[in-house]
Amino acid sequence: MTEDELNKLLLAGKIASKARDEVSLNVKANAKVLDICEEVESIILENKAFPSFPCNISINSEAAHYSPVINDEKRIPEGAVVKLDLGAHIDGYISDTATTISLDAKYQRLLDASKTALEAAIANFRAGLSVGEIGRVIEKMIRAQGYKPIRNLGGHLIRRYELHAGVFIPNVYERGLGAIQSDSVYAIEPFATDGGGEVVEGKDVTIYSLKNPNVKGLSARESELLDFIYTHFNYLPFSERWLKEFSTNVDELRNNIKNLIKKGALRGYPILLEIKKGVVSQFEHTVIVKGNSIIVSTKSL
Repeated sequence: MTEDELNKLLLAGKIASKARDEVSLNVKANAKVLDICEEVESIILENKAFPSFPCNISINSEAAHYSPVINDEKRIPEGAVVKLDLGAHIDGYISDTATTISLDAKYQRLLDASKTALEAAIANFRAGLSVGEIGRVIEKMIRAQGYKPIRNLGGHLIRRYELHAGVFIPNVYERGLGAIQSDSVYAIEPFATDGGGEVVEGKDVTIYSLKNPNVKGLSARESELLDFIYTHFNYLPFSERWLKEFSTNVDELRNNIKNLIKKGALRGYPILLEIKKGVVSQFEHTVIVKGNSIIVSTKSL
């Protein structure tokens, strides 16, 4: 990892943490999810970075992957538990972070469970340690608070322009996942719930990414859209909201996206729902492993 790469990673983390900390103060009952996410993305852009992925705002039993669509009217309900998940990148060097805001004090222990699990995971994170051992630490901390970790969600290795780079950081103990590598970047994100401890895919899809830019049999307009996506986002996730420069016809845009998924050019990420409709909390930081030390790039300023 060069000094230039490290500096870009650190700056991307600083910008993401600024957006997270500022906008989380605006998460209130009746606020529009669209306004919150667009404010996050605006702060990132104003600070000369780009969103690593569309801002996620997942409520109550929604664990992840809800991002507002064009003209989205969804609002935050009274007493909600709201996950705000966001990231920034500079030249493809990525940060990824999340926080949870509870509008009802009765869920504070649930928030504490995932937050303390994140702190414990970071305290134990080091090159050479088995990835599964981080899952053991997270699981122990969450269960100690009387909640369940979500076993099929977790953190991930990050590479340049690659948000999920093949290594999974579990929220429960698992064998055979290899060791933490030096000169690498990881997102650690404990999810805790009062439900069943598992997520399933919902019907809604609001986040997409490039899968195969070389698919044949596309219409001229589909090919133009695919070129626009690759030019602007590379293989990073994107929202239909980010395609308004390409087309102001929402129906046409959505139809082209749907066709590109069917033809294998794009992939969609369905909203993830807690299997027993339990409430979910999440906290996340990006950690850079540099030699024998670690740097949390997304800590609060």
